Amino acid sequence: MIEAIKKRRSIRSYQNKPVEPEKINELLQAAMLAPSAMNLMPWHFTVVTNREKLTQIPTYHPYTNMMKTAPCAIIVSGDRAITKKDAFIYCDCSAAIMNILLSAVDLDLGTCWCAIAPDESRIRAFRSAFDLPEEWLPVAIVAVGYAAEQKGMKDTFKPERITYYE
Repeated sequence: MIEAIKKRRSIRSYQNKPVEPEKINELLQAAMLAPSAMNLMPWHFTVVTNREKLTQIPTYHPYTNMMKTAPCAIIVSGDRAITKKDAFIYCDCSAAIMNILLSAVDLDLGTCWCAIAPDESRIRAFRSAFDLPEEWLPVAIVAVGYAAEQKGMKDTFKPERITYYE
């Protein structure tokens, strides 16, 4: 697991190669194994493989140019009908997203996590583009595919950001 954590990097360029449905399913299974507040599991996953839809995403989300080459994306939403607390939705969906990112490393896939919420214009745009119900809060979109770029491991450990009380 530590190796997967060290290898995980944001990939912004993808090969023109589809992601096998069984690998997408494995990512979604891993996502749904994430912890959630009160075990409510309020998440919903929208898998996008439609090339036209993927290519349009950067027109309403400025930090998603990688969608132009990604063969797949997963929109992670929280269902407010399950929990009314957006803070829980953000935490629960983030835990699920991290499981997707780490599982992708094990499956030789690259990913890039792009926040949607709390930006209201992006939330409205994703709801409209993907017919998401009003009670769903789209938290983020994750690009998924076979990397067309290689990134080495990066040391981000900063001991000065740690406080110990003994």
